[in-house]
Amino acid sequence: MILNRVILTTGGTGGHIFPALATATELTLRNKGVDILFMGGPGVEGDMARKHGLRFLELPASGIMGRGIPGVLSGLGWLGTGVPKALAAVWGFKPDAVIGFGGYAGFCPVLAARILGIPTAIHEQNSVPGVANKMLGKVVKRIFLSFPDRLRVFPAHKTYLTGNPVRQEILQAAKRRRGRATGRRVLVLGGSQGARPVNDAIIEALPRFMEAGIRLVHQAGRTDYVRVRAAYEAAGADPAQVREFIEDIGAEYALCDLAVCRAGASTVFEIAAAGVPAIFVPFPQATHDHQTMNAKAMADLGAAELIPQPALTGEGLFRAVNRLLGDAERLSAMEEAARGFAKPAAAADIVAGLEGLAA
Repeated sequence: MILNRVILTTGGTGGHIFPALATATELTLRNKGVDILFMGGPGVEGDMARKHGLRFLELPASGIMGRGIPGVLSGLGWLGTGVPKALAAVWGFKPDAVIGFGGYAGFCPVLAARILGIPTAIHEQNSVPGVANKMLGKVVKRIFLSFPDRLRVFPAHKTYLTGNPVRQEILQAAKRRRGRATGRRVLVLGGSQGARPVNDAIIEALPRFMEAGIRLVHQAGRTDYVRVRAAYEAAGADPAQVREFIEDIGAEYALCDLAVCRAGASTVFEIAAAGVPAIFVPFPQATHDHQTMNAKAMADLGAAELIPQPALTGEGLFRAVNRLLGDAERLSAMEEAARGFAKPAAAADIVAGLEGLAA
């Protein structure tokens, strides 16, 4: 079935938003003239959706995990406001299908669509599902997964293993990497918000990186950018290596020899799709430690190495980076293993699933 109107909904970090945007691109390619409405919370998703050329409707949203009774009360508050607002928006837009990509901001629109009898689906990025998707999984028609549901959280008859959608520029990066000249260029990513422990380890080891002739491209994050740039200047390193946020991440994936990064699902699948060898430092406070599980999926295939954050030091990170950069055969094997893990057709498979759902 050709889709005429679709609602995409999510919020929070780039880990939820980027797969939704990749799916939006695929929707427009397969369904000419499709009208897409992006619904999300009061975070960065609004700016990102509008920059992508999508209409955006903001809804209230608030997390409840780990916040005790105040979190529960807050959750009841935004649900009381968000569900009626979502019902009105969904009713007025009359979509052929609604899909949520996780996060609390995506809960109300999917629930509203289900109440109104509109075909609904969710996509779960991580190896351990989040709270919102766990609840929605009980009522939606289809559940698209990035990783196998080894914990059997969702009803098996609803699940489809698609992988995590990645943006077109990431898929293009994989082509640009083939035949490139190798060097000693390392991409450091802490996610869209940065990662202070990773930043600290890099700063600690900056003299060692400089002595070894390793060129860093370091996304420090909005809140830590000024401090990290000042540390580079103090160490006599080129401060231009530090970025607040890297807009053209595809170009950096194409150029780098190795990445040091967190292990959110979007990062893991982007790394895989681009064919970039990686050292993952999972965020240990992620819900149910899902980033460690994400990273292990790649490490077990030989596509990456994993350093637990409690074991992270500047010297240890430098040694791991320098060892890999000196082993071209190992890097090549990691790159091939990463490509083998990738799911470049994930967005197309999800859109095909939505088309079937709406038929």
